Amino acid sequence: MKPYRDLTVYNIIFPIFMFYISPTFFGLAAAFNLIIDALVLFAFLRFFNIKLKRRIPLLMQLWGIGLLADVLGSFVLLLAAVGGKWLPIPVIDEYAIYSSPLSILTFCVAILISAQLIYWLDLKVLKRRLTVNQSRRIALVFAIVTAPYTFLIPTVWFL
Repeated sequence: MKPYRDLTVYNIIFPIFMFYISPTFFGLAAAFNLIIDALVLFAFLRFFNIKLKRRIPLLMQLWGIGLLADVLGSFVLLLAAVGGKWLPIPVIDEYAIYSSPLSILTFCVAILISAQLIYWLDLKVLKRRLTVNQSRRIALVFAIVTAPYTFLIPTVWFL
């Protein structure tokens, strides 16, 4: 039997992309997303001198869309992790992202899927309140800045 100090419990530490799915960490991820979304939206509106009467409801809609896209990106990675167990070569390594080119590519594809969802859904919401050009610009900025880049943080760094 191993002494207590040599015991390592790997199942306690989730892969970073699971924070969006796990109820324990979802609140933390949601709070950080709200802060980033608020900074991006208010900075963009101020920089382009766009006046909106109801900014907070718009922020809440964009925040919800961002969270939904991040969760869907997490599910893509979860499906790749679970589905990859039956393949001869693993598709992703949940803990050491940079272990293979296929793993890196899969994580980047999940980020791009989330960013594309953010763009499309934000564009639909923003078209109701702003001009088409303004809506496209804000949706593009949100897609680029608020994409779930945290997926690229390897969990191995925290072990």
